[in-house]
Amino acid sequence: MILWPKLAKTPLFKCLIIAFIITLFFPVKSSAQAANINLPEGLVFENIFWAAGENINLKAQIKDDLYLVGVNVEVSGPVEGDVIIVGSNVIINSEIKGNLRVLGGTVIIKGKIAQNVSVAGGIVTLASESEVGKNLLVAGSNVEIDGKINKNLYAAARNLILNGEILGSTYATIEPKGNMILNSGTNIHGNLEYTAQQLAEIKSGAKVGNEEKFTQWKIEPKEPLKEKFNLFFLTCWLAGLLGSLAVGLLLIFVFKNFTVKVQKELDKNIIITILKGLVYLIVMPIALIILAVTIIGLPLALILGALFLIAIYLSKIFVSIYLGERVIAIFNKKIEVPLVWKMILGLLIICLLCLIPYFGWFIRLGVTLWGIGVLLNIIKKDLKLENI
Repeated sequence: MILWPKLAKTPLFKCLIIAFIITLFFPVKSSAQAANINLPEGLVFENIFWAAGENINLKAQIKDDLYLVGVNVEVSGPVEGDVIIVGSNVIINSEIKGNLRVLGGTVIIKGKIAQNVSVAGGIVTLASESEVGKNLLVAGSNVEIDGKINKNLYAAARNLILNGEILGSTYATIEPKGNMILNSGTNIHGNLEYTAQQLAEIKSGAKVGNEEKFTQWKIEPKEPLKEKFNLFFLTCWLAGLLGSLAVGLLLIFVFKNFTVKVQKELDKNIIITILKGLVYLIVMPIALIILAVTIIGLPLALILGALFLIAIYLSKIFVSIYLGERVIAIFNKKIEVPLVWKMILGLLIICLLCLIPYFGWFIRLGVTLWGIGVLLNIIKKDLKLENI
């Protein structure tokens, strides 16, 4: 998808990824966490409000920041601070005095937001009654803007439909197979600058105040070598995922007690454990080299080195089980899910996160250090070497 590299470089996307990782790995005590959350009109929350659930319907007044995670999320009450929402279906009806950040499948904004709005989703709609006080940054498959934007619009979409008033300029990136349409109600006071495969469809009555600049995509023919490289990369990725699943199944069914023991340790002093893992990763190779050059210690160095590499590989498996358990717990704590499904879900999430440009290596390193730290801590306890 041609928008992926551009979106991955945006501050919004990076912040959402960091927030996602922090939410999963470093839990925060939420104000509410249940399958269905219904906060009626008349309730007032003075402090920051957190909520996670399957269906969230919030009509209460929030006098500080608001953070919501759910499948179906609807916000109708006034919010005096910033709002951050992650959900499948998100509807915003309320007046928000701060900034609005949303990551969702379908996002509909009907309210008035005093500051900036950043949205990433599949289908994004800014309804006719909505108003954005400053800038709107949006990335999605199908985006429709019918409301009012008091500053600039920054959009990346497959299909972009404009039918509202934009007091500033519009900057858009449209996928090569997509379209951009300016309906008759469109009124862009500033410039219109967009990159697309074809000219935008500007209907009668649409207004562009200043300069209109069109840049056409340069579609280069695919090189056979590049296609083979992509196929090879995909094959290696799938092979690595399937290999990890096979090893994970072996751990769960053959070494279940040890796996459960590791899971209990993963939740203790996470940051300190990761720092210990970093120390182990630096010190262990040096110690093995010193041991190997003594000649007598070479066989022991080879054995310990092989075990250390195995520990590095297994670290991802153990962390994936913990991650899968955390994700499942967000949506449902009542049903006990087998370790196998937790491991499969966690591995898929980690493998996908590792594909993110620039952040993939950081996530992979963090998972490895965390796992190594836990495994070596357990070995030290079992051998009664805690003081070493």
